[in-house]
Amino acid sequence: MKVAAGVPCPLCEAPLAQARLPHFSGDEAPLRVTLRAMPALQCPTGHTYFVKRGFPLWLTNHLVGNDEPGLPSARSSGWLLRKYACAQCGASLGARPDHRYSFWFDLAFEGGDAFAVELSMPVFRCAACGTEQLHSIERLRALTPAALVHAFKGAGIKPPG
Repeated sequence: MKVAAGVPCPLCEAPLAQARLPHFSGDEAPLRVTLRAMPALQCPTGHTYFVKRGFPLWLTNHLVGNDEPGLPSARSSGWLLRKYACAQCGASLGARPDHRYSFWFDLAFEGGDAFAVELSMPVFRCAACGTEQLHSIERLRALTPAALVHAFKGAGIKPPG
């Protein structure tokens, strides 16, 4: 059955309508993903579906492929014992994060209304130059899909199809 605005809800048969979801989050330690005003389809009884079948894959690919590579990240070296150096000045970074920082992205699916995505991760402050950065973009990119799944499940969004 196709899930779209105006079509009956597959669970209760009430009509589905466009909705904007309040904020909801999902964690895949140490990453927390929070979505605000995400578009969705909802029936009056609260059953919630993705706005289109391809939405979750689009969102995952957009974050991992377009947004995250631009975040400040340390340079790493070593195979077994990873060492991290400041991307700005090259000084060694500590093994423990300084604090958590939130990175925000405003996205729009297929020309629709914008919604916000927040990625919250530990960051490391370089003692030499003060630059704040993640240890590893690769680790962030690996955690993002699972954190999104946890967020969608926690918000009660039904899978496509």
